[in-house]
Amino acid sequence: MTNQDSALILIVDDDYVTRVQLRQLMECVGYRVAEARNGCEAITIYTDLHPDMVIIDAIMPVMDGFTCCNQLKKLPDIQDTPILMITAAYDPASVEQAFVVGATDYITKPIQWVVLSHRIRHLLAASRAIKQLRQQNQQAQLREAQMKIALEAARMGTWDWDIITNQVSWSDNKEALFGLESGSFDGQYETFLHYVHPQDRESVNIAVIRAVQTNAEYDVEFRIVLPDGSIRWLVSKGVVFRNVAGEPVRMLGIVIDITKRKQAEAELRQSEERFQIITRATNDVIWDWDLLTNQVWWNQAVQTLFGYPLAELNADLSWWYERIHPEDQQRIETDMWAAINSGQQYWSHEYRFRRYDGSYAYILDRAYIVHDQTGKPVRMIGAMMDITERKRVQAQLQWQNLRSQLFADITVKIRQSLQIDEILQTSVTEVQKLLCADRVVILRIRSNGSILILKEAVVPGLPMASSLECNEPTIGQMYLLKYSQGKTNAISNLDQEQAADISPTHLKMLQKLGVKAIVSVPIFLQNQLWGLLVAHQCEHPRQWNNWEIELLQQLADQIGIALTQSKVLETETRQRQELSRSNEELQEFAFIASHDLQEPLRKIKTFSERLMITCGDSLPEAASDYLERMQNAVLRMQTLIEGLLTLSRVTTRAQPFVSVSLAQITQEVLSDLEVLIQQTGATIELGDLPTIKADPLQMRQLMQNLIGNALKFHHTQITPIVKIYSQHLNNQSAQLAVGLEFCQIIIEDNGIGFEQKYSDRIFQIFQRLNGRREYEGTGIGLTICRKIAERHFGKITVKSTLGKGTKFIVSLPINSPA
Repeated sequence: MTNQDSALILIVDDDYVTRVQLRQLMECVGYRVAEARNGCEAITIYTDLHPDMVIIDAIMPVMDGFTCCNQLKKLPDIQDTPILMITAAYDPASVEQAFVVGATDYITKPIQWVVLSHRIRHLLAASRAIKQLRQQNQQAQLREAQMKIALEAARMGTWDWDIITNQVSWSDNKEALFGLESGSFDGQYETFLHYVHPQDRESVNIAVIRAVQTNAEYDVEFRIVLPDGSIRWLVSKGVVFRNVAGEPVRMLGIVIDITKRKQAEAELRQSEERFQIITRATNDVIWDWDLLTNQVWWNQAVQTLFGYPLAELNADLSWWYERIHPEDQQRIETDMWAAINSGQQYWSHEYRFRRYDGSYAYILDRAYIVHDQTGKPVRMIGAMMDITERKRVQAQLQWQNLRSQLFADITVKIRQSLQIDEILQTSVTEVQKLLCADRVVILRIRSNGSILILKEAVVPGLPMASSLECNEPTIGQMYLLKYSQGKTNAISNLDQEQAADISPTHLKMLQKLGVKAIVSVPIFLQNQLWGLLVAHQCEHPRQWNNWEIELLQQLADQIGIALTQSKVLETETRQRQELSRSNEELQEFAFIASHDLQEPLRKIKTFSERLMITCGDSLPEAASDYLERMQNAVLRMQTLIEGLLTLSRVTTRAQPFVSVSLAQITQEVLSDLEVLIQQTGATIELGDLPTIKADPLQMRQLMQNLIGNALKFHHTQITPIVKIYSQHLNNQSAQLAVGLEFCQIIIEDNGIGFEQKYSDRIFQIFQRLNGRREYEGTGIGLTICRKIAERHFGKITVKSTLGKGTKFIVSLPINSPA
């Protein structure tokens, strides 16, 4: 018994005796047996065990064999399992029904074991053969599908040319490569050649003929023209088969789409051409470092820029590394490998590179790091730019900026002080440190030739120039002649450059001070030679640079400016002191005037009033008129004196600025003017007024004068209307002082007005536009208003139209400086 005889057989029968007999017989020959009493049990057991064969009785309770067979055939994976139906003897109808419900074969009762065993053996063998055939068919279909997928993925097609019949068959993939519908190729060799690009058609045909006639290898690349006019690149490989006589009978081959490869090759070729053009066109040194082989390629610019002949270049990386400045080697190597190992794409650095002649060039080296698909760095391409000139310019600019900064620092220190003595001492100290000179001296040269050493800065251990007596007038006279025209004198080595214009006496004095090199720059005050700024080098000779001489000249100019400012300051100080003394005398006079002038006026007023009271009835009418005029003159004189005192006190008795509410001040002024307002029947329109930093007493006086004027100068037949309001000045150009925020206080009336051409005149003291008989006043009130506005860093202007009214505009800062 073979392994195939150990098949599992399911016996389905409601007769217990029949099942036992069949079981025993089958197990004796090596089959495995499972049992079921009806159709329902058979379906359950089959689902669990999947037997290799089912023997089922046609007639059973619960579910008969026909129904059970029909249900079994609906189960998955049962199409190859044979079902043997047991029917009654000589019952054609049952046999027919058995095949209808899907039985594989039938056997009639009574069952003969020889027949049954033979039937079982053949059905199992047939079942196994069908299964193997099905599996082989499935595997073939799978291989065919895999092949099709592979051909499609590789954009590959196959062809078969029967040389005897000249018929060519193409796979669907090949037809698709040629842009044809499946099955549309007519199988003719000439049709194939028609699709080949005209420029490639002859070479393809020659390659086919050579392969057929000489058994040469058929491997050719060519272009085809698709029906839509587009071009596609293909490679075709083929093998010729021959008969026993050696005659060619068949040729098989494949065709592969290589369009993308050709495009990539063309792009690469163009890229290489562009790269070569760029390397020839640029002034930079282009290098290409293969990280895998450690070989470096250089372009022609390495000879142009650094002087190295290409023939002498070593392609090894060490050639480049050895020419980096020794002080830069470690830094550049560490930084470059850090960029490579960290996965960066870009690297750049500045360093010094040795030229062919041994000099060094400053270069800016920039590179791109190429990585493969795994992220491993494989290549590095860079460009070296010579930035030597840029470095030189940068260094020069930095040095100039440093010099400018040092000069500015010295200038600030000089101008921070207004004391000439301190300025001169700061100058020699700072110049001595800046130039690293051994001694710096400022000399004062008088018109008679005498020399005075004013200030000196000297390194410890050297003699002081001020310790030497210089009473030789010839030296001073020589200085006057030599430096009056602005000439600068610089000597790098006194031992070798004993110039004719240095007198023996002068030279001897310099030698006593140990001077080896000297530079002297004149200092001018109001275009007259005032003195010299002198620097000494004592330890050794010194070549004075142009910038050092220029710096000393600039500092000498600053010292001259400081001297001029000092003179101006001295003059201003004297004038300020004189002005202060004059103001004090004026204030003292004002106090005297307020007492000594008003006292006689009070007596005149008092005695005239008594005379009027005691003798008024007995006096003639003319005398009474004279007394009244005298009293009016006294009153005007008192008013005039009080006005002048008020004007002088705007500055002499000013109060400090505090927060002042102009709205409150105006309300208080209107309260004081209540009687005048009622007498004139005036209407007051009061708007919003700000709070500002000001002198409260002077703000009250300002508002009282302006509102009083508006009420005084009105039409007798028109009710006075006075508008008082403010507005904020947002326009920076309208501000009177930089950094201050201004507002405008406006007092507008409908009074008599005046011609605009007199707008400046009315603010002058004692100036009146109307007669004293018509309108009272001294002509001082508006002058006081202008003084108050100016004291508050503001101004007052006026706009008026004769007969229509006047508008006074007072511009004041909201936060006045102290």
